[in-house]
Amino acid sequence: MFCSLTLLTNSIPHIFIILFILKTVTLACTALSILFILPLGLTDHKLGKEPVLLVISLFLLGFFVGPVQPINAELAVDVTFPGDETAVESVQQFGGNLCSALLVPVAGRAAKLDYQLLPSIPVLASDIRGDVIFMMALAIATFFFYRSFNAPLRRSMCDDA
Repeated sequence: MFCSLTLLTNSIPHIFIILFILKTVTLACTALSILFILPLGLTDHKLGKEPVLLVISLFLLGFFVGPVQPINAELAVDVTFPGDETAVESVQQFGGNLCSALLVPVAGRAAKLDYQLLPSIPVLASDIRGDVIFMMALAIATFFFYRSFNAPLRRSMCDDA
């Protein structure tokens, strides 16, 4: 796919194609994660108590969120070139673990909250937990923050030179 995309767009430099592909994949995975987080928090609706839906939702959530970390690890190495790859990925891993450690207690408190969804429509009326709303808000914030990412890809520039 990458080779055919490069052949079709000879006027666009190689690094812009790489950045476009990395951003598009990451943004798509983040947007789909928002969709697949929702069924995990539905509690008072027939749809939310369906085990098959929960298992499929968890599977698809892992399928689409899993690739985000390695893609962005490679992107971080490309942006910080000629920095040490191991150091860049270690800092990224440490930062992710630190954020998780700080956000888990917040999600734990939010899990104790319940919010009504569509209470005026009896067929669709449901209850959603606060931790799911928190995770969705975090995914939405990540999506919009990442959309504005536009750093130079130094390693790709060096490879093209």
